[in-house]
Amino acid sequence: MRANTRSGLLTAAFGAATVLAAMGWATPAAAAPAGLETVVGTAADSSQDKSALAPCPAGKVVTGGGGFLTAGSSAQGRVGLDRLEPLANGSGFFTTMREVGPTNFTGEWGLQAIGQCATPPAGYQVVATTGAAGTEFVTASCGTKKVIGMGGRINGGQGDVVLDQVVPSFDLTSVTVRAVAVQGTAPTGWSATSFAVCATAPAGLERIVVTGTSASDPATTHLKTCPAGKALYSIGADINAGNGQVLLSALNITAGTTLRVRADEDADGFAGTWSLSGYGVCGS
Repeated sequence: MRANTRSGLLTAAFGAATVLAAMGWATPAAAAPAGLETVVGTAADSSQDKSALAPCPAGKVVTGGGGFLTAGSSAQGRVGLDRLEPLANGSGFFTTMREVGPTNFTGEWGLQAIGQCATPPAGYQVVATTGAAGTEFVTASCGTKKVIGMGGRINGGQGDVVLDQVVPSFDLTSVTVRAVAVQGTAPTGWSATSFAVCATAPAGLERIVVTGTSASDPATTHLKTCPAGKALYSIGADINAGNGQVLLSALNITAGTTLRVRADEDADGFAGTWSLSGYGVCGS
């Protein structure tokens, strides 16, 4: 555990969210699937670890979501997502971002959470699976249902462990999360939880993927849009070969149909080659 006071400083800002909120990159969602809309929540700028909740309106349930470091922040490469959680009761999407590594970052930075909410689909259920202490890969399964949403959470990592992967399987039956210790740390006693938002095979269900070329870049951003007539239930991402030196800094949805993911090399850079993949689950 690092000798800092971060563990007691986690702050949460549960700002009310609407589809029309002009905050960060979030923009209104399309009308399909039934009742689908994008909601947001924000945590004010500070030099502390922070959380934000994007709450669903009454009568709707969360299908997925994300979170991102607010634009123009000097904290890029110094903070990473460690919680992307569709709440078990469907009430919203909860996001946490932490300063990472052995050295504290003293500058201020902000976080925005984003959630996709819809009319409850048939068979709606949020499945959570927690791995044994120190287990990197954890999978949550929908059984005979299909994955419409995904998420992951680090338990007890305190910024020494971050999310490296939140990926739906090719057949949309499970979600796999990977947790990675960041460079210069030796954490113990942590675990990871994978979340699968499940439903009885909604219409037009489809997984979309975008993957960049492997390289050594300070930062990478990718976008991918659902096919015409479909919109996003949820999004995920995967850092390939980042070795704990590349941090997820953004999972976002724009216009209800386009995923946007970003990752940054840590503060002292990474000489190795890596790539970033973005995943979406679309429906009609």
